[in-house]
Amino acid sequence: MATLSLSNVQKQFGSFQALRDVNLEIGSGEFICLLGGSGCGKTTLLRIIAGLEDATSGSLRLGDDNLADVPCHKRNVGMVFQSLALFPHLNVAQNVAYGLDIRGVDKAERLKKAGALLETVGLGGLGERPVSALSGGQRQRVAIARALAIQPVLFLMDEPFSALDAGLREHLQIEVKKLQRKLGVTTIFVTHDQNEAMSIADRIVILNEGRIEQAGTPTEVYARPATPFVADFMGTNNVFEAQFTGHDVQLDGRSLGAPGASFKGLFGRHQVAVRPEYLRLSRPSEGDAGLVGTVEFVRLLGASIETELNVDGRTFVHTRISDSPPEFQVGDKALVQFDMDHAWMIPS
Repeated sequence: MATLSLSNVQKQFGSFQALRDVNLEIGSGEFICLLGGSGCGKTTLLRIIAGLEDATSGSLRLGDDNLADVPCHKRNVGMVFQSLALFPHLNVAQNVAYGLDIRGVDKAERLKKAGALLETVGLGGLGERPVSALSGGQRQRVAIARALAIQPVLFLMDEPFSALDAGLREHLQIEVKKLQRKLGVTTIFVTHDQNEAMSIADRIVILNEGRIEQAGTPTEVYARPATPFVADFMGTNNVFEAQFTGHDVQLDGRSLGAPGASFKGLFGRHQVAVRPEYLRLSRPSEGDAGLVGTVEFVRLLGASIETELNVDGRTFVHTRISDSPPEFQVGDKALVQFDMDHAWMIPS
């Protein structure tokens, strides 16, 4: 399989600019998540890759082939829509084999392939069942099997699990990732769910107002956001403007301690972000570096405890593993300290 290359792709709907100079390379066998809020352009980009929309300008190449010259039905792309679009008049096996039927594959051969794929997605023995008799999760698996039956060079999924309950959604995320690894098919998955993208993607492409804000591994976009938008979008961050003196980090004239290794020798005011898990809370003690705040909210999130504090009108969030009951209650005073070795500067 070949690399998919997008160069300066733009899409205009009347006066609305849906995509702006999108440049991206997707390697053979990669699992890419297009992530962003509603209206950011992720589904439009997916539809352009599929051939369901034409780019206003820019180029798409799959290896040496210019996709602009290839109509949708000849791109050999498998796609799972949010609505699934299964055929109610066909049974499960016939739905899976539909693309092969269109391509003129012999009936016995296509039903054999459909049966093998149904086994792969965990629906073996259900080929004769009407799709109306399936659960939501089973229908998702049929749609996935149908898209893969044609042995696509690109496997595209447009928020396929958004209508499912949380438990089933997480289960299917794992199954799709395992299946993708087994088949080695290049996969592009659209989602608005940060946790979903973090759990299944090899790389995450974060879009905002039609532009790519950052593309990187889940670790890269979580631990080192490239823009303020990504820092805010990818989970909770404690963001503040700090004063660097070269040997000390200060907020409103109060010392937060020594700068981390990446900030050594830094001077001036800079936007800094620290994840909630890299804050430390303790009982206030005179002379300690840090900030004293008031606990405003405490909640248990299964495996973790989240504590929200107010420090002179600023809100800071702390999380820790819930291996013991909450140490602080609403109204308590707490000393907030920052692990500056795990902080980073947000580019302006």
